[in-house]
Amino acid sequence: MKKILIGVFAALVLAAWVVPAMAVDTTFDGQYRVRTIYVDNLIDLDDNATDESSWIDQRFRLGIKMTDAPVMGYVQLQMGDYLATGEAASGYNDSHVWGTGGGENFDVQVRQAYLDFPVGPVDIRLGRTYASHGFLAGGMFENIADRYVFTYKISDELTTSFIHAKASESKAAGIAAGANDQDRNIYNLGANYNMGDMGNAAARVYYVRDGANYYNQAGASTAGGTWSATWVTAQANLKFDPINVYVSGAYLTGESNNQTGATTVSYDLTGYAVHGDVNASFGPAKVGVVAGMGSGDDNTTDNELGTFFAPGGASYIQSILFFQSGENNYSIGSIGGGLNTQNGSRETLSNVTWAGLYADFKATDDLALSAKAAMFKQTEESSTANASTNSDDIGKEYDLIASYKLHKGLTLLAAAAYFVPGDAYSGKDLAPTTKDDTITAYYARLQWDF
Repeated sequence: MKKILIGVFAALVLAAWVVPAMAVDTTFDGQYRVRTIYVDNLIDLDDNATDESSWIDQRFRLGIKMTDAPVMGYVQLQMGDYLATGEAASGYNDSHVWGTGGGENFDVQVRQAYLDFPVGPVDIRLGRTYASHGFLAGGMFENIADRYVFTYKISDELTTSFIHAKASESKAAGIAAGANDQDRNIYNLGANYNMGDMGNAAARVYYVRDGANYYNQAGASTAGGTWSATWVTAQANLKFDPINVYVSGAYLTGESNNQTGATTVSYDLTGYAVHGDVNASFGPAKVGVVAGMGSGDDNTTDNELGTFFAPGGASYIQSILFFQSGENNYSIGSIGGGLNTQNGSRETLSNVTWAGLYADFKATDDLALSAKAAMFKQTEESSTANASTNSDDIGKEYDLIASYKLHKGLTLLAAAAYFVPGDAYSGKDLAPTTKDDTITAYYARLQWDF
């Protein structure tokens, strides 16, 4: 497979040089990234040498866009696909880690491949694409999948779109070919409205049906059933110079069915999430307050599942340690793996309530500094046998970041993060650990975008 992909890569590069003679406009884009990461006390919160971890990884992406108006084709290749020992597969989030062996850990992947073309007033995108819709500050939807997108511009201010993504194509053994029994389909319909200098607003409805899995009483996705759900979400970016306001919310409703033989047990899915960010800029400085809340389940033994989860992969990355998942993740075993978020999600606002203060300062044209302090709680306290020690306090995090532009497109970023665990995370009501040492992370990234 790797040799085939390398052959495809060579053919695409050769074609990119040849096709200009055929009046096709060809452009390239890409990204090369090297990161060095150190984390301490992340696994068991015990300040000892056995819990230290550090590594260096790298990733390279190359995109080729070929245009013969009004048709455009795009292919993006990625090199770097490594899974550390014990790490679950996470698709295109993985990078090649230095010192892990030969070329078997440095595969070439086709990350995107699609066509853009109009049919009358409708623009169509068809193929394998990356999508991130932005709602809940990235905590609503982000993935790479085979999909088609229909976009219609009603006016200069209002644009609508319909999207169908096929996340998986499968059927049970013995079922006739073509049966749609175990597929996972994602549909969404949305609109964006541009208010000019005042900002913009958007709304989108998602519907997902999974024919191979269901959500159980604890809110965990489990094979052997089906679930379907609808999300209604909206957001607005409002500008009141010098104050900017971003608000977003989502409501979830649906049903999960556990099928055991001829017996079906149904669970009602409900949930909600909100996110807000208010900031003000004063010359080179910006200060702001940001907060989010996702519903939890107050009773994990009944047939009402109240924890919010996203319709697909998401990247609600609001801090260096606690929220690190999705397309941009870097922290292997990110915080949340041992926390009872009630559906196992570390990608969005699942049974989490949090708030933070932040400040950004552009010291020079090339140097930017930022700092953040945040506190996290469980929206619904975890339930354990030792109820007297239950707590909703997850902890507090402090982040420092510096970004320096070395050359055009080449940026060096350095960050330090400290997470002080609360009783809900450190083990006083969640097994297996009773340690509470501060989690630390130091991170540096050299990235060239071209």
